Amino acid sequence: MTQDTIPTIALEKELMVIRWPQASDTFEPKRDSFRLANGAFLLGLRGKLSLSMNLIQYDVTAHTLLTIIPHHIVQGYDISDDFEGYLILFTPALAGDINLWRSNLPFMTEMRYNPLVTLQRPECDLFTSFCEFFYKVEGNDLIDSSPEIRKSMLTALLHTLGALYRRQIPLSISEKQTRANLTFRKFLSLLVTHYAQERSVTFYANALCITPKYLGTICREVSSKLATDIIASAVILDAKAKLHNTDLTVQEISHSLNFANPSFFGRYFKRHTGYSPMQYREGK
Repeated sequence: MTQDTIPTIALEKELMVIRWPQASDTFEPKRDSFRLANGAFLLGLRGKLSLSMNLIQYDVTAHTLLTIIPHHIVQGYDISDDFEGYLILFTPALAGDINLWRSNLPFMTEMRYNPLVTLQRPECDLFTSFCEFFYKVEGNDLIDSSPEIRKSMLTALLHTLGALYRRQIPLSISEKQTRANLTFRKFLSLLVTHYAQERSVTFYANALCITPKYLGTICREVSSKLATDIIASAVILDAKAKLHNTDLTVQEISHSLNFANPSFFGRYFKRHTGYSPMQYREGK
């Protein structure tokens, strides 16, 4: 991990299936934030799991399916005691070998902006069957000796997901995705890429070819938050992750987030959290 990045979690296995609540042994609840190098599908069967992905919160409940695209930033989650579900993780290399993301699955743009879908009972049963099958065959010697089997398994899942999105997304795009929503999500995509170097509303407005005032209006309309507060939340997420999960000094963290000096970073952090960086690192 470099000083410039949020901590990354990367599972080396091409395809991995975890049944919740066992998954909590792999992913620590309430972890500040991390970048998930793998792609993932999270199927909810019971209870509720809430997480923020690229600064947007999603609630995974019974009969919902969340898609996490590789290299997205995930903020530590909250989970109910009764949550049950499945987590399927796959490497970008495996998906790249299948070559479906770009060529055969035109719903990828819609998935990026609408990663959480609600399933009808037959659809939920179908995806549960996928998960149960993947879980049962994981680690089988025959599967391990033939990588093509994993590719075929993921191919079937992706095509099924594509059919689901083709059925659901056109209606949701026309009814829910206003121009303001789309501009706001583009702003968040830019923010995830540039927050470590740019904290100016003007920078993001210029990148979107709109005025700073209009960007501020969009942020208030869509999220009820100020643009400056949304930018600060991304910076603070990164700072908290590095303070909690790394041995980087406050000076090194300050430098990685493009602050003029540690003193300025400390004041910025305390203004938005109520604690100094060292107080936060020591457990407040």
